[in-house]
Amino acid sequence: MRLRFVSCLLAFAACALAQGPKILIVTDMEGVGGVNNAEEQLLPGQRRFEESRRILTGEINAAVIAAKAAGASTVVVWDGHDGSRALALDEIDSRASLLQGRPTPANYYLSEKLYDGVMFIGQHAMAGAKGGVLAHSQSFNVERITLNGKPVGEIGQMAAVAGHFHIPVIMLAGDQAACDEIMELQPKAETAAVKQLAGKNSTLSLPHAVAKEMIRAAVTRAVKNLKTYKPWTIDGPVELKFEFKPEANRPTVSYRGATVLAAFEQWLGKL
Repeated sequence: MRLRFVSCLLAFAACALAQGPKILIVTDMEGVGGVNNAEEQLLPGQRRFEESRRILTGEINAAVIAAKAAGASTVVVWDGHDGSRALALDEIDSRASLLQGRPTPANYYLSEKLYDGVMFIGQHAMAGAKGGVLAHSQSFNVERITLNGKPVGEIGQMAAVAGHFHIPVIMLAGDQAACDEIMELQPKAETAAVKQLAGKNSTLSLPHAVAKEMIRAAVTRAVKNLKTYKPWTIDGPVELKFEFKPEANRPTVSYRGATVLAAFEQWLGKL
């Protein structure tokens, strides 16, 4: 009888765990604390790239630990920087799975309610953002990206595709401009501004330990309040437009579809 009782308790616990929210963490590098130099910190082989990787991994693991502690049943980390060349599986907290690959599919690895919430770690603001650190949209050659005339960066693109699948963005860690950007799309989103612009080519970053604590607190609040979030959605038809800087010497291009996903399929299908 006692063994049966224990088995029932274990089964109940496993069922309760499975019912916890599923979280996707989208990562980048330009928004990580301490990162401000594109020539030294963003690409494999650059002098300070390993430092950037180490700090990014620390911020990610802080988010994973907090999400699981707050009740998340599943946490998947998407290595979203430079064609999935930023993260190592053995350095990511073992309670999370690692998603890697290129090129990025039009659905951004999402499907209908596959996850209950999306979080950003290490995220930067869109091209031209006031006060943005290493701000850009997909490429430093892009002047502006719009969805039905609304300027968006990589934050807005991900939020729009997630919204198409009825998944809200619930948290973002990055520079202050990136935090401000997500608040325009998801006013209830939790944010952790780990750095801010201090001059034309300089930044002021929080100590890594302090940044991780801020991330843990923001993730905890986001997961516990997940049911209060609503996805950001864009009604179709949708036009996704790219305008380039003069030095890129490229014409403006547009991709159209009945939905956000269809427009992204037009874009990414042409890469």
